[in-house]
Amino acid sequence: MRFWPLGALVLIAACTGSPNRPAEFVSGDDPNYPAEAREKHMEGYVVVEYTVSAEGAVADARVVEAQPPQVFDQAALEAVARWRYTPRYVNGAPAAATGVRSTLTFKLGEAEDYEGY
Repeated sequence: MRFWPLGALVLIAACTGSPNRPAEFVSGDDPNYPAEAREKHMEGYVVVEYTVSAEGAVADARVVEAQPPQVFDQAALEAVARWRYTPRYVNGAPAAATGVRSTLTFKLGEAEDYEGY
């Protein structure tokens, strides 16, 4: 017979019984490194803001910051459009999550880093 500490049981019940939870990243493709940027040995980043729909799809993606400007924007937007999430839940029902931001970093010779899925 297995015994669980009371605190662990309360924690498990609280996590599984909560009607609210944030959207969580499930899957997505890496962005394509733009050929011209690669040839010029350019590196940079793009901050993208978007909505995660109640179905877990990305919608209304837009660039809010980029360095250098307009070099990696399209590649970042195309990648983010393919990402999938588990939806946000509010009061037990799926709901859109607005204002989600992710930073896509473009570095040559390294795997791209993603912050803030």
